[in-house]
Amino acid sequence: MFVSNMTWLEYQKEVPRRIVFLPVGSLEQHGPHLPLGVDVVIPTNFSRMVSEALGNGVILPAITYGYKSHPTSGGGQVFPGTTSLNGVTLINLVLDVLSETYRHGGRKFVIVNGHYENEAFVTEAIDLFLRNAPDAKVILLSWWNQVSNEMVDYLFAGAGFPGWDTEHASITETSLMLYFAPDQVREDAIINDQAKWKPTYSVYPPPDDIIPQSGVLYKAKYASKEKGEKLAKHVTENCVSIVRAEFQDK
Repeated sequence: MFVSNMTWLEYQKEVPRRIVFLPVGSLEQHGPHLPLGVDVVIPTNFSRMVSEALGNGVILPAITYGYKSHPTSGGGQVFPGTTSLNGVTLINLVLDVLSETYRHGGRKFVIVNGHYENEAFVTEAIDLFLRNAPDAKVILLSWWNQVSNEMVDYLFAGAGFPGWDTEHASITETSLMLYFAPDQVREDAIINDQAKWKPTYSVYPPPDDIIPQSGVLYKAKYASKEKGEKLAKHVTENCVSIVRAEFQDK
């Protein structure tokens, strides 16, 4: 399933006949309780779960760096460890991976995004790729867009839903990490935190009071492994339905 574990002969056989998954994440702070690689762990595991459910997928090595963290959706660039790409770098990186895989026979692609700020640049890469790959098709899935209103009500009961941009290092990411990689969660360091205020505009350099010093943008103590499991299965089911509708049923 994972391309990095294949020989070139296995790759040559499998990639042209299967759906190719590309997880895209970032190296970004996620508070005192989660590792820098959260945005890679989550889309890689969703790629695995969807691929397993379909029985027809291969997974490329994840892109482990993403576009610059925004102050109100990731804490910005001020935290040690947050290591980001310029937009054109991310565009070209995704474009090169798609183009090379296409050269090897890949035609059906699913990009699973785990970093909020990546979306526009990955979309640009897809547009550029398809100009020279007319028989290819690409689905872009940001996992949070596959969460139903009913699931949001369940996950944020008692806490209130702050919006997906603010839900950073908080309930959903912490819950998913407790399910996907519990050994990487520092449970004794889980806290609730949030900015003093959230502007409706962007200003640079960002004011200090819109970035919590912890890097946690909301109420992480409302997270649980049970929520993570339900969320993971819910998102996987929705993604499987999308991929089947776009690829396997035609």
